[in-house]
Amino acid sequence: MNATLIVVGVSVFLVLVILIARTSRYRTVLTAPGSQAEELQNKHAYLHGRGIRSRIREEGAQPTAGIAAGTMHTSPNYSAVQLQVHKEDVEQAKQALEDYTLELHTSHSPLL
Repeated sequence: MNATLIVVGVSVFLVLVILIARTSRYRTVLTAPGSQAEELQNKHAYLHGRGIRSRIREEGAQPTAGIAAGTMHTSPNYSAVQLQVHKEDVEQAKQALEDYTLELHTSHSPLL
């Protein structure tokens, strides 16, 4: 009986350590209200296209559609959406996001 409790306790501890270690590898670089999540998704795709490890995380209510459902449409039920980047890629991501903003503004500007 004691051995079983020890095994269960150690298993729970290991699962918690793994979860904590996994989430601590990413840093939030941008946050937006759920209604503006599409812009963060575009930036996430831009970073992913450049080989930068990133992910989208939602805060707030559970979605009924949207990112978690596997579609690119967002649900207004999210209170906030975060763009997170792997801690080793943060500086590279910041530069890439500056490039993204520059490309976005110059691609919509008329040529003079």
